[in-house]
Amino acid sequence: MTADTNRKRPLIAFFGHADVFEDFYPHYGVTQQHFASRFADTGNHAFLTVLQRDIGEVLWYEMSTDPQLDEARHEVVGCRIRFLKASPAYRGLRSAFYMTPGAWRWRGLYPQYAPFAAYLSLLSPTLWRTFSRDRPDAIFAQDYSSGRFEILLLMARWFGIPLIAYHSGSLPAHYAFPAVKRRTIRRADRLIASSAAERDMLIRDYGADPVRTDVVLTPIDLNRFRPLARADACAAESLPPERRYLLFVGRLENRVKKVDVIVRQFQELAGRFPDADLLIAGTGPDTEMLRTLAGNSDRIRFLGWVSDKARLANLYNVAEVLLLPSMSEGFPTVVGESMACGTPLIASAVGGVPELVEPGVTGWLLPPGDGPCLGAGMAEALGEPERLAAIRRQARARAEARLSPAIVGAQLRKAFHAAGVAYV
Repeated sequence: MTADTNRKRPLIAFFGHADVFEDFYPHYGVTQQHFASRFADTGNHAFLTVLQRDIGEVLWYEMSTDPQLDEARHEVVGCRIRFLKASPAYRGLRSAFYMTPGAWRWRGLYPQYAPFAAYLSLLSPTLWRTFSRDRPDAIFAQDYSSGRFEILLLMARWFGIPLIAYHSGSLPAHYAFPAVKRRTIRRADRLIASSAAERDMLIRDYGADPVRTDVVLTPIDLNRFRPLARADACAAESLPPERRYLLFVGRLENRVKKVDVIVRQFQELAGRFPDADLLIAGTGPDTEMLRTLAGNSDRIRFLGWVSDKARLANLYNVAEVLLLPSMSEGFPTVVGESMACGTPLIASAVGGVPELVEPGVTGWLLPPGDGPCLGAGMAEALGEPERLAAIRRQARARAEARLSPAIVGAQLRKAFHAAGVAYV
């Protein structure tokens, strides 16, 4: 099958990382209707906004065990989102794993369940019939770590269209069937890595062609996320401007984000810096554990999930630094948003974080989850306000140089054109 040459713009089929909608978005309180109309809180949405504007018509195929709607035009991104039913084989496997009376006993088998579930989720007759009718010009896929990548590669070859895949944080140690990945990753028509280190790893360990591998960071709206008058930002969030704030933004999933390390280090430093508070914006499975760890301190504030971009910009602007001691990341959107507001980071040197966070220039880097290093960085940031002011200026400048939608759009246009997507 070949693409429709009568189109004025190419049709780009997008597939996210989650096997089905129910695996990810409901944990954030996002319904299918909200997802298809207004929800735009992920790096996917940032990439697709640029693709929709600069390259072609984006059609997001979202698999679900129980689709509640057919198709909608996203009001923020501009792309179309279509819900399709996951394959019968996937639904049967998922039901057996999660829904049977003894399912709780099987949870230790999740590492064995997950790869097969990922392969099965896209083996849906409905998807393949729909794909054949839509006739996309290219597939754009989030990540290449799970079994979905192999199925998408098969689809791309079956329909005779290119596959472009971008990295979103998975560690090689967690790739499904590594021996298979060493044969398939290099067969993508274009690979987009989130850092130079990730690109080098793909070339060295997976045989990726250097000519077909790019480094592209998640674009950030630099007008929405920009330096603001701190007093105004504090007033908007009802925060006393005479106090100083350390900030975490993200999912409260301690295995990855290590928010407990932030809480403990702040508790150790609180006596030295009586004018500083900790703000935690997010929700997740470890919310209650972290609240218990924080105790009844009025200097640690849990703000819940903040999706409003104006509120996020305010929070970045009131903060001295953003804290991110994660065990793994791709290129987190919060890194770009924070630096676009001129707010430095104290962050783990993982994924694409070192692409923007330069020690002593735009922030501090530390080994993943390293409490003492995080505490030392927090003390330095709070103890040297004059130095912090200079770092804030550098943070904004670095964001302008690397994260502008215009810059990222040009990089993506080049990648799609090189992959053989016409009309770009």
